Amino acid sequence: MIAGKKFDKKYFTSDSYDDYKKDLKEWVVKPTARKIYSFLKKKLASKILDAGCGFGDLIAELQDKYKFSVAGLEISPYAIKQACPSIKTKIKDGSILKLPFKKNSFDAVICFDVVCYLSLEDMTRAVKNLIEVSRGYIFFSSIYRHSIHASQKYNPDSFRKTTMSLKEYIDLFSCNGAKLVKKFHGSNGGDILVFKK
Repeated sequence: MIAGKKFDKKYFTSDSYDDYKKDLKEWVVKPTARKIYSFLKKKLASKILDAGCGFGDLIAELQDKYKFSVAGLEISPYAIKQACPSIKTKIKDGSILKLPFKKNSFDAVICFDVVCYLSLEDMTRAVKNLIEVSRGYIFFSSIYRHSIHASQKYNPDSFRKTTMSLKEYIDLFSCNGAKLVKKFHGSNGGDILVFKK
């Protein structure tokens, strides 16, 4: 298990991130929120959890622009302090290894680029937890094993522990009761996989 204090100011301002907040806005928040909204608007989904929400920019966009009810979970005390004012009180301090939510609490759960910081054993437990708290969909992304994004040379991140292939991620969810229903291109170069419980 990784300690939240490791994800401090230095983490969010060095290695792959020159400016985390700016990078996030450009390649994740606006295009990804729009895709999530487009997918969920016909599914009557309204309550969304972002597990590993960082500064909370994505759920702020989903709440402020698209009117979803949102919650966040974040292990980094530094990230929580940097959170957007409109959702700061909606972020809980915690880990995806022990989610502080009841089963089927959310219509959709988002977990982007979090499980790569876990051991394989913990990754399996985290995926089970994400599926358990969702009553519908899980939006998931993580670095693929053979991707350039997994390279410490091109995408340095000293905390990264585990990467899997696309098929292995799909199989992991499938073995735990969630099937892949859609895949769309994330604007940071990776895929966003949508699983249904």
